[in-house]
Amino acid sequence: MFAASLVRRAFATVRSIPQQQSPILRSLHTAAVDDVTKQAANKIRDQLRFYAVAEIAGRPLLITKNDLVTVNRLRDVSVGDVLKLDKVRELGSKDYVLRGQPYVSEQLFNIQATVVEHTKSKMISIVKKKRRKNYKRTITHKQTHTVLRISNVDVNKLA
Repeated sequence: MFAASLVRRAFATVRSIPQQQSPILRSLHTAAVDDVTKQAANKIRDQLRFYAVAEIAGRPLLITKNDLVTVNRLRDVSVGDVLKLDKVRELGSKDYVLRGQPYVSEQLFNIQATVVEHTKSKMISIVKKKRRKNYKRTITHKQTHTVLRISNVDVNKLA
């Protein structure tokens, strides 16, 4: 009952936006998996392409299948490991959006990423100086990164 009233409110606010060249964007906020959420997930699944906004290393990133994502160094993984991304804020397609509160339920999707490499960025130089004190220091370092390939973005079929 709560989810049904939430759906009506979400559709009402979206419809008040002036129509543009693209179709109306329909959104739904989800906290648990109920019948309305299952229907919305199946509508997203029927689309050709879909995306997800997932939290990787504490930062939200918009991802699709076969994307290369560079994040801050993940220390507990090695090259070739397959990671299951479980913190997804939003699932969507061209016409539909399914938003979580704060995350979408894990029953609705299957997202996997493969660790491609651990790399470093270019050399960064930091100059510290105090005027009139004959003090000048140059600090250089390279930031470490982990590169992930998003190998699978699926919306599960729910009955």
